[in-house]
Amino acid sequence: EEIVILVDMNEGEVLATVSALANTSQHKVEEYARAVLKTAGSAPPNDLPISALQELANKSEKPSHFLMKYKGCESSQIPELSGMLNVLKGILDEPGLAKAIEAKKVESEYKSPDIKTLREKLLKNAEKMNLESQAKAKPKKKAIFDERKYLTNNFVIETENKENISNLRGVPVSSQESCLVEELLYSLVGNATSHIHPVKAPAGHFTFKLDPNIDTSLKSLISRILPLCENYSKVIGWCEGEEVVGMTNEALVYSIGLLLHDYRVLVCQLEGEWRRGELSLHTLWFRLQNSIHSMDLLASLVHTISSKKATGGTTLSILHEKYMNSSGNMRAEKIMHFLVELTSKPFFETLSGWLYRGIILDPSKDFFVGDNQILDKDRIHGLEHNDDFWEKRYCLRVEKIPTFLQKYSDMILRTGKYLNVIQQCEKNVNWPSIQTIQYLPNPEQYQETIDKAYSFASATLLELLVRDRDLLGHLTSMKRYFLMEQGDFVVQFLDLCGHELSQPVDHVEPARLESLLELALRTSSANSDSNKDNLKIALLPYDLNFQMRKILSIYTMDEQEYQIFDTSLLSGLDAFAFNYQVDWPVSLVLNHNALARYQMLFRHFFFCKHVERLICDVWITNKQTKFLPGDQFKVYHPSFGLRQKMLTLIQNLSYYMMVEVVEPAWHVLVANLQTCSTVDDVINKHNEFLDNCLHDCLLSSQQLLDSVKKLLGVCCEFSEYMQNLQHTNAADFSEDIARFDLQFNAVVFSLLDRIAKLGRDNYNEKVLNVFNRIDFNGFYTRSLDQIKAATPQPQDSESEK
Repeated sequence: EEIVILVDMNEGEVLATVSALANTSQHKVEEYARAVLKTAGSAPPNDLPISALQELANKSEKPSHFLMKYKGCESSQIPELSGMLNVLKGILDEPGLAKAIEAKKVESEYKSPDIKTLREKLLKNAEKMNLESQAKAKPKKKAIFDERKYLTNNFVIETENKENISNLRGVPVSSQESCLVEELLYSLVGNATSHIHPVKAPAGHFTFKLDPNIDTSLKSLISRILPLCENYSKVIGWCEGEEVVGMTNEALVYSIGLLLHDYRVLVCQLEGEWRRGELSLHTLWFRLQNSIHSMDLLASLVHTISSKKATGGTTLSILHEKYMNSSGNMRAEKIMHFLVELTSKPFFETLSGWLYRGIILDPSKDFFVGDNQILDKDRIHGLEHNDDFWEKRYCLRVEKIPTFLQKYSDMILRTGKYLNVIQQCEKNVNWPSIQTIQYLPNPEQYQETIDKAYSFASATLLELLVRDRDLLGHLTSMKRYFLMEQGDFVVQFLDLCGHELSQPVDHVEPARLESLLELALRTSSANSDSNKDNLKIALLPYDLNFQMRKILSIYTMDEQEYQIFDTSLLSGLDAFAFNYQVDWPVSLVLNHNALARYQMLFRHFFFCKHVERLICDVWITNKQTKFLPGDQFKVYHPSFGLRQKMLTLIQNLSYYMMVEVVEPAWHVLVANLQTCSTVDDVINKHNEFLDNCLHDCLLSSQQLLDSVKKLLGVCCEFSEYMQNLQHTNAADFSEDIARFDLQFNAVVFSLLDRIAKLGRDNYNEKVLNVFNRIDFNGFYTRSLDQIKAATPQPQDSESEK
């Protein structure tokens, strides 16, 4: 728990915590700064164990936010990342230090007068130490060849300055040729000689300097052969360098090593001919023609890989591209096919495990499907994290998708994810045997294998969800409770919880609501529902209008305005919503986002039902007026008419949402689920159902939602006025009723006008049915026309002037 404090601490709290260092001496501050700078960036980004990351995530209050920040830092390749995580892990292992930090967090008021002084002091010392560190460049980490340089197969430059006394001055051409052939044979395999000097260029590769006493004709012939030595040096330098990272690149080094072995065998054969006196420079030039072209091809390959810092699938894409571009050159095509076939073996072994078992064995992160092992379903609980597990546990590394598998990448990702979910659920499945996949030049040749694996995975997981875990039953329960299909349960619940929900949200007892919910479930027809125990109570810290504004303001300038809601202004009814708990893997469909949309619809329906009950209560109260004398009874006639207008409008609005929106969309969803072949199709169809319901129930338009909210607010005010009506003057009562009627009509006119404008933009809008239901007899349209006719137009006033 202590690590949570440090992980989730904001800037001000950090300053308050650090303020304790204000009394530290200058010497100590410099010592700490020097220690930090000494270790900064020294830890590689991937040297922290996965178990440590999992432990840190599990200790955080918001694991998903912690993991999101970690992935962002990792993608930015911040060198200090692992060092800082080690610091967090160290604090976790030191209870005393964590308690000290916790004690400082309690004092979250960061108004210490020493903060400014401390900040200036730290910045001054940090700047000073940065200047010193820049002056002292860190020594480069020594490689094995720096200490044992003769282990390399590349050229070795002697550090001692030995004077080279040429012994070719005045030597006949024929004798020079024999000596130079021998030295060339040594240079071909990376050995320095007396008259052919390797020189290291600034770029890192070797060039060669010839003895000026060599005959011009021989020098010209040797210069044609030396590019072979240069390319050999480039290939060896890359194979022995630190850029070889990952199993794919290691497999490439191995395959290049096989080719270099054949090359060295050729050099040994040439040496034998030279010893027999059968090898001249011209013969050597002729015999090396194939090797010159092959080594140039390898040098070009390693240069491309090195410049792009390619690993894994990126390396295979480069090999595939060069293989396809080498068509027509039989030797180059044969070499590239040999290289890509051997290099791709570790990659395809990982691909086979993913396609047939849903597991990834990829310690070097070469595969194009990334496994975020810090997201563990068993360690991270909650509906939101189950959704994160599906969306974020496995994701595509786009840059590592081989070009020959580009069109199948999404299908491969989903296949493995499906199988992984089946593995998590421990379902007994007749697993197919793992087929060996090999490199094939034509991408279309992979389609049959991938299609078979995908069909098996999707069909098996869909059967698990629909048949074994009763997905349709859960969706039916969601419709029954959240979309208020279970009428008697809703009435029973409102009768039991009406008083409790009328209080401010801070005074509502969730435990009491839970017990009343269970009582309503047991005493209504919902008692026969096998999923009724999954229904729970939720008191959200904002009302529906604020929630919709917060969603609609995402990625806009108004986003910051909808971060915090004052709960002191919130009633229990405004904050109330249902929650629904499901197990994995049903939570893939009923995930956090889907549940949020169900809650929005429920809160809208629930409040409309509450307002309808308020107006019905007014009708019950008004029954007492029938005992009044006729002249007094007539005073209430306008209120009766207004009450009936409100009740008719609310009932028509509820009928439209329940019968004309939810029911047709539900039947379409059930029909679509019967035709779905994959879980992703099920998720998409379900999300489409919820989006359509939100749109057609006036929740996706902020203007329409505001109008409905005002309309319901006027109805609530009228109901409260009528329920609390005391002995009052008839004239005042009539005036109040006229005011309510004016407010109600104004909001209705505004709502109908906005719906009409929406209909002019799109004639297929289902929301136009609301217009026809509310204004079924044309009353509001005629009234609006009369108001417009009675209102003077601006152009008329100008003409009068």
